[in-house]
Amino acid sequence: MTGRRGRRDNGLDAVLWSPLRDVDPRVGEHLLDVLQAAGIPAYLEPSADVGPYTREVSLPSPPTDRLFVDRGRREEAGVLVDRHADEHARQPVEAAPARADLDEDAEWSRIVAAFEAEHGRTAVDEAPSDAPPRAPHELSVLDLPEEHYEPPPPPPLPAPSPTTLYAVLLVVGGLLLIGAPGVLRLSADVGLLLGVAAIAGGVAMLVSRMRERSTGDDGDDGAVV
Repeated sequence: MTGRRGRRDNGLDAVLWSPLRDVDPRVGEHLLDVLQAAGIPAYLEPSADVGPYTREVSLPSPPTDRLFVDRGRREEAGVLVDRHADEHARQPVEAAPARADLDEDAEWSRIVAAFEAEHGRTAVDEAPSDAPPRAPHELSVLDLPEEHYEPPPPPPLPAPSPTTLYAVLLVVGGLLLIGAPGVLRLSADVGLLLGVAAIAGGVAMLVSRMRERSTGDDGDDGAVV
């Protein structure tokens, strides 16, 4: 009996293999001998289940060996295995004493290595963590962006009308005549008279301008019956 690629066989080779059944590891060696005597190629490898999504390798409980035989002689091998497996199962089997030096981790590593040698390495997902998820980061009050109210720009100042400009010039000129008549080489009495007249004229023009605006605002543009 030889072992190749992490499996146990009966020394016979075949082109195509077919899984026959899972057998008790205690009768696997006996079945290989029976099939070898019949000239049927066969080999054993540890049974393992692979998760459909996680591809996690797990062993059945109790552990079993999967028997592979030549596909062309599968029916003949099935008859021999059924007969000899049942006969061997009826024989009393003494319980093997527990090995004190058996390393379960090493045995498990051997089984996984044999499976990966046959089917390739499988990815195993990490165990889910029981730690609570981290709370989202919240900015402190001091780190929050400042909010400023920006008022809209003020409307441009309206351009003064020519009448308003003339009225202001008259008032300014009147004040100048009253305060400094000597600039125009006038006497104080003449400067006072002309200054008062200029101020009065400017004020009158401003008042008339204000009346025109108020009259225009109070006008009734409604329909006349």
